[in-house]
Order: sequence, then C-alpha cells, then structure tokens
Amino acid sequence: MIELSSLLIYLGRLILATGLGLFIGYERENQNKPAGLRDISLVTIGAALFAIIALELVNIVPERPDIRYDIGRIIAYSIVSIGFLGSGVIVQIKNKLEGITTAGVLWSMVATGLLCGIGQYILAVIASIFIYFILKLKYIRIKFEGRKKKCKMS
Repeated sequence: MIELSSLLIYLGRLILATGLGLFIGYERENQNKPAGLRDISLVTIGAALFAIIALELVNIVPERPDIRYDIGRIIAYSIVSIGFLGSGVIVQIKNKLEGITTAGVLWSMVATGLLCGIGQYILAVIASIFIYFILKLKYIRIKFEGRKKKCKMS
C-alpha cells in the first residue's frame, strides 16, 4: 500500500511529466506533425509511470522475497518499446524520409518522463527546454534564410 506522502510525491511527478509532455506536444501540434499534444503527453506520462512502478518494486520486494524483479529492465523496455511508436511516424516519400525528428522527440520524451518518475525534476525541465529549442532551430533557420533572400533581392 502506498503511503499518502508517497502518493502526493508521485502525483507531483505525474503532473510535471504531463506538463512537460504538453509543452513539447503543443509545439509538435502547431507544426502539424504526426505525433502531437496527446501522443507526446501520453508517452511522457507512461514513462513516468514505469519509473514509479520500478521505484515501488524496490519498496515491495523486502516484504515479498518470492518476487523476482529487475528495475533496469522496466526502464530499458520502456525505452525500447518507444521504437515501435517512433517507427510508425517515419515514412518515406520519394527520396525523402519524414518523421525522423518526431520519432526522436518521442524517444527523448520517454527519457524526460523517466526523469520525472524518478524525481529528477530540474533535469527533466532542462531537457524539455533543450528539446523545445532544438525543435525551433529549423523554423529560426527558415526565417533567417527568408530574410537573407529578401536582402539579396533588394
């Protein structure tokens, strides 16, 4: 049974994971990408839940020595399993691949959710900010190149 104090801590971790997923998901949604607000939020929450489950197993096992567990596998398989979702957003159109960045975002948000789940709040927030700015680099470059072309035309 989870104590009330632990439950509140876990709730805070899930709220943070949800917020960070919404933050990145909103950016993807605005760019009309295949994985948007709901998808990325669910991935981040799921990863946080897997981390919380792993932490809870550490607390349960002393009471139940008959249970074998490996929390490293829980984390590893949550990272591996996102590959299936990531491969679903990657498509080839003629000679160009689409969706690789979105797949990378899904993968990165699993790590961010895991950080939330284990209580590494500051690192999760910093990672999300980095992810957001990396996503914005493309649009900053496009605007910069557009201004450059206007200057050359003048």
